[in-house]
Amino acid sequence: MKNLIPYFTLGYPNNSRLCRFLDILPVEKINYIEFGFPSNDPRYDGPVIRNTHIVGNSNFSDSVYSRYFDYFYRNHIKMYSLSYYSDIKDRFHEFIAYLQKNRFSGIIIPDLIIDYFSEFRRVIEDLNKRGFEYIPFFSPATPDSIIKDVASLTDSWIYYGLQPSTGIEIPYELDYTTERINALLPGREITYGFGIKTDEDIKNLMKNGGSGVAIGTYLVKMIDSGDEKGFVDYINRMRGVLDA
Repeated sequence: MKNLIPYFTLGYPNNSRLCRFLDILPVEKINYIEFGFPSNDPRYDGPVIRNTHIVGNSNFSDSVYSRYFDYFYRNHIKMYSLSYYSDIKDRFHEFIAYLQKNRFSGIIIPDLIIDYFSEFRRVIEDLNKRGFEYIPFFSPATPDSIIKDVASLTDSWIYYGLQPSTGIEIPYELDYTTERINALLPGREITYGFGIKTDEDIKNLMKNGGSGVAIGTYLVKMIDSGDEKGFVDYINRMRGVLDA
């Protein structure tokens, strides 16, 4: 089964609205779920997701979301944290222990191999010792040598952004982009995100060997408008496209 991974920034747009959408999420249609822990400087997210961090920072409460972490774990949905190293580096071990306590499977750290290049190997090896997955995030701008080096340190799935950040659109050639990453990392589980617009995009990504897709910006728009029916219908439709 191809992976469908919805993304939510914790605390956005407020706790009650987000909880309502988590309540109606068709849990049987997804494989993993990605939770963004609000960042003080989400520099590698696009404008839509960046705004969710700004708002989420003032709303996030562990007491609100701990029951959802337990709920998704009990339903066999792997949970992954998206967290910026700039926010957690001074309390890194404490934060990873918190995630493990809440049954998270791993972490995505967008700024690690860019802004903290000298530290990335030590951080990944530390996570490996803890039995906690590090999910490499790459984009077409990531040099080939870095992709191969970082990916060699983990057996996890790969998050590959088709755009440099969410909500940013630059031209790209889908077949060339997928051929490149497949050649660099043959046999790896590669999930695509950032810039997936149409059902046809998803079909072509899967045809070219993709393992799944992550969706975030589009969900934010439905949560903003309170479109619960559209949200559920969209998740169901994405599952159908992946299964086809």
